Amino acid sequence: MKVNRELYLKLNESVLPFVQKPARYLGLETGTTVKDIKTIPLKFALAFPDFYELGMSHIGMGLIYDILNSEEHIACERVYMPYPDMNAKLKEHNIPLFSLESFEEIKNFDIVGFSLQYELSYTNILFMLELSGIPIFSKDRSGPDDPFIGAGGPCAFNPLPLNDFMDFFIIGDGEVTTVEVCNAVLKAKNSLKSGTLGKTDYRNYVKSLLAEIRGVYVPGFSKSVQKSILSDIDLDRKFNGNENTAYIAKHIVPLVETVHNRLAVEIARGCSSGCRFCQAGYIYRPVRERKKEAVINAVKHGLQTTGLEEMSLSSLSTGDYSDIEALLSELADLTSEKKISMSFPSMRIGSLSENILQKTATVKKTNFTLAPEAGTQRLRDIINKNISEDDLLKEASLLSQKGFKTLKLYFMIGLPFERIADLDGIADLIIKIKKTAKGLNITVNVNNFVPKPHTPFQWHPMEKESELNFKINYLKRLLKPLNVNFKYQDPKVSFIEGLISRGDDFTPKIIYNAYKFGAVYDSESRLFNCGAWLKALECEYGYNYNEHKYLYEEKNIDSPLPWDFIDILIDKDFLKEEYKKSRLQNLKSIYTSKSNSSFDGDGVSSQNLLTENCRKVCYLCGVCDFKTVRPVYSSKAENIKMHKKKRKDDEKYINININNDTNTENPVGRASFSELTFIYSKRGAAKYLGHLETVKILLKAFRIIGIPLIYRKSEFTSRPKLSFSNPIPFMSESDSLHIKARVSAEYAAETDLNILSDNINRLLPDGLKIIGINVVKHQ
Repeated sequence: MKVNRELYLKLNESVLPFVQKPARYLGLETGTTVKDIKTIPLKFALAFPDFYELGMSHIGMGLIYDILNSEEHIACERVYMPYPDMNAKLKEHNIPLFSLESFEEIKNFDIVGFSLQYELSYTNILFMLELSGIPIFSKDRSGPDDPFIGAGGPCAFNPLPLNDFMDFFIIGDGEVTTVEVCNAVLKAKNSLKSGTLGKTDYRNYVKSLLAEIRGVYVPGFSKSVQKSILSDIDLDRKFNGNENTAYIAKHIVPLVETVHNRLAVEIARGCSSGCRFCQAGYIYRPVRERKKEAVINAVKHGLQTTGLEEMSLSSLSTGDYSDIEALLSELADLTSEKKISMSFPSMRIGSLSENILQKTATVKKTNFTLAPEAGTQRLRDIINKNISEDDLLKEASLLSQKGFKTLKLYFMIGLPFERIADLDGIADLIIKIKKTAKGLNITVNVNNFVPKPHTPFQWHPMEKESELNFKINYLKRLLKPLNVNFKYQDPKVSFIEGLISRGDDFTPKIIYNAYKFGAVYDSESRLFNCGAWLKALECEYGYNYNEHKYLYEEKNIDSPLPWDFIDILIDKDFLKEEYKKSRLQNLKSIYTSKSNSSFDGDGVSSQNLLTENCRKVCYLCGVCDFKTVRPVYSSKAENIKMHKKKRKDDEKYINININNDTNTENPVGRASFSELTFIYSKRGAAKYLGHLETVKILLKAFRIIGIPLIYRKSEFTSRPKLSFSNPIPFMSESDSLHIKARVSAEYAAETDLNILSDNINRLLPDGLKIIGINVVKHQ
């Protein structure tokens, strides 16, 4: 039940019928937590400054939402960036931005917390604040009536670009810190209510409390801040009486198709590879893994409560998880039995084994993504991408042998010390893959290198637009005869990303001016307004952006950087040493003809120019104190043992045909089966659901209950044998819709259809209801 019933009725009458996919704004998803927001002491609006489909795919949002709502004194509700059509209707009817759960106006919350995932979404934050009726600048918010505006996420590791707009930033892991922020605000609210704190002192008092919390940066109050870090990401949280499950208790299941419409379980945080361009690899150090038992229980619980048909094991490098083989073996029976496909969104080249491919392809052959990053071994050594061409070719060949049809390859251009020969190397690599792995449809994605804060390349200049455009056009000509899909990032977008990510105290003015000149929805490439940014730059600096020295000139390695006050716990000398190694690796490639030739310079020997994976060797970067925070690594002896086991497992699965699944399809042929016809009605808010969305909601409910649907067999994927009534016009209501599904005759005979109908209806959103089930037996 929506608390703000008046607003809900107004939207239903004047707004929702006139926008695309109104289900984005209804808040009818299963798994949401709706509290009586008027009686809860602390109200938190969890804001994602991009579209619903992206925000609902983000694991961090689900974690924070679940943690905050597990606290009795906190009500957490969601808000996303409305699409342009919804934005126009809200403004037309003077409707402020609202939360999905209770339709409460965002300005009435105590805290609004934004997730910072991408720099080009920053103007969306200003838009959402203005649409909510909240002052954009922090200095203009006064007293207890205005909410506190905060932000967290990877982009918060340089908070300066948003300094003028935010009251606080959470730097690092947010699971515990966010609750501490809420408790600090609640403490001040109680003091205000009791009369021990005046209204004029309220905001400064709250900010002083927040500045005392580790991992919280408060502009104007904090001089420096250490990142918040969880030594153990298996938080002491329990649900369903299961003490081994420390993950999300209630997964929100979207009603519309999202970017990643699957159950995502984070199995590890941090990365041990040490790629010198990768910000995530440094700011999320050290590697911390969830216990295998916790992952398995999280998967079981998530699949049981969501009805999703795909799951992914998520981390920066899933294949490096210490117990990945045993984990996959235990999950295999579960996913095969329930016809759940498994995917791995991030696999380091060299960690992809026969066993992993076997488990991935058992139910459905998903697309595979590999990231060589550079076309030559020379450049991969410079950026410390510790993979070999042989590993890449071997894994591409495995994909082809196992029947995979699509391979995505990610490269970067504009990398430090890049040459034309490195671009030629990309084409050469594609030719070798096509010869080794025949039948693969290859997509080449090229991103422009942006030197990010807190990485060894933070001192290196970014390439200009003209140089990047030349390289993109050069690659187009090289790849055109190779019959591959070629995608690339607009260099203008990369320039703005670099401008913001490397910003300083003056950057908020540029962001604000760009917003006023019309830069909104810039994270969506087709809506990117480059002219607004260029106009803002000209107003602020008075020169052409191609002359922006801050981006295009190398920084003195001994000079302070704007973001140095953020302590990511890695010694700056370690980052300097890594940068020097890359320079020396480049010199080595110039003055020697063989990669293993002797070369010494600047006190660093040629043997030490590559930094090994820190699972093998600890380089004392500074992030681990070896007391509360320890690295995940193994000794040489343990590594040998681990690799022997891996080879043994590979040999075990080498001769297994992925189509010979031990969990065979349900027999259809001559065996008897029954056809269940589910008659359902669609009324009220459910009329905003499209036909496909409705069918997917019903199928998720079937999977949660455990209806043993009969599947049709396919070389690539397994699908239940279903048929549907004809789709009705959008926003129409009906009581005579149906979906037919095949099940075993035995199941149909033993099932009480009234109880089955009631169980399904408990899982459906308001307005969608099963009103009858008919059975027909077939031979």
